Amino acid sequence: MIEERLSELVQLALKNFLGDSGLLLENAVRSLRIDAAKSVEHGDFTTNIAMLIAKAVGQPPMVIAAKLCESMAGAPLINELSAVKPGFINFRVADEAIFEEVQAALKAGTQFGRWPKRLSDTVLVEFVSANPTGPLHLGHARGAFVGDALARLLDMAGYNVEREFYVNDTGKQVRTLGESIYLRYRQLYGEDVVLAKDAYPGEYVIDIAKQVLEKDRDKWLHADKDSAVSYMTEFGIKANLKDIGDTLLSAGICMDRWFSEATLQKAKVFDLLDSYRNAGLLYDADAAHGVEDKTRREDSNAAKFVDRQLGGTFLKTSQFGDDEDRIVVRKSGELVYLVSDLAYHKDKFDRGYKRMIALFGADHAGHVARLRAGVRALGLDDKRLEFVVVQIMRLIRDGKEVRFSKRAGEIYRLSDLLEEIGADAARFIFLMRSANAQFDFDLDLCLKQSQDNPVFYVQYGHARMAALLRKAVENGASTKGLDELPLTVMARLKLVEERELLKKAIRLPEIIRSAAEGSEPHRVLYYCHELIGDFHSYYSRYKNTERVISDDKELTQARLAMVAVLKIALANALQTLGVSAPERMDATNKDE
Repeated sequence: MIEERLSELVQLALKNFLGDSGLLLENAVRSLRIDAAKSVEHGDFTTNIAMLIAKAVGQPPMVIAAKLCESMAGAPLINELSAVKPGFINFRVADEAIFEEVQAALKAGTQFGRWPKRLSDTVLVEFVSANPTGPLHLGHARGAFVGDALARLLDMAGYNVEREFYVNDTGKQVRTLGESIYLRYRQLYGEDVVLAKDAYPGEYVIDIAKQVLEKDRDKWLHADKDSAVSYMTEFGIKANLKDIGDTLLSAGICMDRWFSEATLQKAKVFDLLDSYRNAGLLYDADAAHGVEDKTRREDSNAAKFVDRQLGGTFLKTSQFGDDEDRIVVRKSGELVYLVSDLAYHKDKFDRGYKRMIALFGADHAGHVARLRAGVRALGLDDKRLEFVVVQIMRLIRDGKEVRFSKRAGEIYRLSDLLEEIGADAARFIFLMRSANAQFDFDLDLCLKQSQDNPVFYVQYGHARMAALLRKAVENGASTKGLDELPLTVMARLKLVEERELLKKAIRLPEIIRSAAEGSEPHRVLYYCHELIGDFHSYYSRYKNTERVISDDKELTQARLAMVAVLKIALANALQTLGVSAPERMDATNKDE
């Protein structure tokens, strides 16, 4: 990879410049980054390392940059290098280096962009983790697709990845599900029932009640209510989890583990509280210490449920970075959700993961600080925990927001979305922006077979490349041996756009690695957009003057190699995210 080769050159230059300055050299190498230049005028790659070390070295950045350039001058990899204000070093690499990378990518094929396995590095990605009180709906979709894309990305970057769904199968919400099913069950036998205010009124509850009736007939009509509700709670959880699992599979998402909160509570929660108590971190009080005069926003959960905070056992999270101590056991003896969540995250540490990523909805963003504080209080390294906060995204149809509400019974299921627009389009939509960005998306666009549809735009680009390669064969050209073309043949690619396309194609491994390190799968989608946008622009500009397939057999071979490596890069990037790369597609405008 060219970035790695440039990095090695710069590291050697730093060593020559800094000598045996130990820690300074180590910090400089750690800070070193090789980035793609933002414009052709600035060359191919750039680094700002001279500016980063200027203060520690005690010399102006431009002086440092000039000395580093002098040390690297003459390296075969580099055609040109220059120090530019305020202290950047710009590189233009040799064309031969780009052509060699292209050949390596063509040889790698479907493995291009994949990094070697790091057998000792296992990453746990916990996502979706929806309450098993109903089907997956639109509110779960973004976290589901972002989590799966992130897991796929990490796998491509060489990590061992495990996908986990945390099942909240204890507490009031699942008891309410059981009571709702019980009432619907009795209703099926003709009783006039009144649903409680907090009941789940959706049609799916009636469907589950019908399943109970079909299995057990009238067994529960005359049974003890508590026994009946307990049974239907368990039955409902299993039914909803099956529905959730089936929906995820239809979206191309397969969980490695379903982790039950119920089993966790039995085994770990009280041990956790004992650990805090033995460390002197729990106290009983009517309110958290130091918050007597605290003003809370009227719309905050803390203000809405202030009566539930009055009295109990508190954890001294404020000593570990939280803005106040948190209640963990209410006066009634009821455990708060935070306790089981802390026990769950401690269990992740106990299982030995070095990197643990959890996706939280925006409504749980405030939970992150108290979780980190609770983990620190256990003496654990919370830097091993990463939280990706997934913001709300609105889907628009016919100019109106598509709404859902499990409580109101108006559910637009994720399975409905998949059936309407397909898994590829659905996945693409929810990966179009960074997870922490809010945005609106028009569902109607996904039904258009045109470049206005972002999914179609990218996939059609791949199909166009495939069509060009097929057409070349039909016209008597060969697409075999493109990975072994002499560099003199590849050098026939003289257009600036061709060189830029090749550079962008071979950057896929670096895009994969940096996106995985930052837990940012959307960056791979941006790469796809840029790559296909540049190709569409090139193709449209030159299709009547500098055609890919022409009477010049040597130039045709070089351009077919370019199309082939672009096709491989695009397909591998899309498949990294779980999006298919079709070989054939129909367009509204007839292609060449």
